[in-house]
Amino acid sequence: MSNCEIIAVHGGACAKFDASLAEDCRFACGTGTVENALTDLERIEKFNCGFGSHLTIDQEVECEASYMSSKNLSFGAVGAISNVFHPSRVARHLAHSNWWKQRRLLHPLILVGRGAEKYAVKNDFPTCTPEELVSKAAKESFEKYLHRMLHPYDTHDTVGAISINTNTMNSESGTSSGGIVLKHSGRLGHSCVYGSGTWSERRQYEEPFDQVSERTISICSTGHGESLVKADFCRGIATRVLDDEEGIMYSEIIREFIHEKMEHGSRYGGIALIADKFKDRMSLEFLIFHNCRYLPAAVRCRDNQIRVFESQFDPDQCTTDPKCVIESFIM
Repeated sequence: MSNCEIIAVHGGACAKFDASLAEDCRFACGTGTVENALTDLERIEKFNCGFGSHLTIDQEVECEASYMSSKNLSFGAVGAISNVFHPSRVARHLAHSNWWKQRRLLHPLILVGRGAEKYAVKNDFPTCTPEELVSKAAKESFEKYLHRMLHPYDTHDTVGAISINTNTMNSESGTSSGGIVLKHSGRLGHSCVYGSGTWSERRQYEEPFDQVSERTISICSTGHGESLVKADFCRGIATRVLDDEEGIMYSEIIREFIHEKMEHGSRYGGIALIADKFKDRMSLEFLIFHNCRYLPAAVRCRDNQIRVFESQFDPDQCTTDPKCVIESFIM
């Protein structure tokens, strides 16, 4: 990967600390692209995506994934898909496919169920039997929560990856998820919803003396899907960041959004990369924010060094409103 491509990965909202998750995020960062990073996580049983996805109430795997690019706001997502090893690759392919445009047909943003599976087969993505996606850990988690259906879940959540090219100022973002354990069959989470699971956008601004500045954001989320959908989470945060002309700290923009839009008691988290460019000057900021116990993440910086973040949060020790942690790092 060239040093102009900055990539960050998170391992999903977690209720318990596990240092190995952050190391897996470090490895995924080294693969070079959002697609490759998500593909790596989909192979690792401990993450809730691909192989290792949570089981539905009917003891089946239904994966979902999304991809977005700042180029033309291209977006693709698949949901309730049960026979594909890497749903994130299918989502990216859907976002960039010209098949419909060439035939003057409406290009779908989301494919689900049998339609998504047929699309994957048609485009030669590796497929499997649904049973091949069921891991031992997923079975154990199903049995555990089947008898605790009214208790809070302490499992892993949606994983995500984001990137910004500091030369072109283009950005990409993606998610992959098995959804929440014991979900109803056919349920779609925030990953599949335009604006909720991911957002990547580049904007130019007119400055005095005919100068132009640019700002790019890439963001992805994890947590309780229904609450994230209602908040239009990623697009809502991105819009406020891109609209800001007063120089408000990005962490404060995110905090205000969470305070206004997120339902009380919902679990959420996310990571964001934000680049500002004017002439030859470039500033790059990485943010990690959540109200879960642990959110593992890693970033590959402009010097090609990978930084690991083991962001932890104790709600009992938090005195802010809303109760969450927001950390910001200059890259």
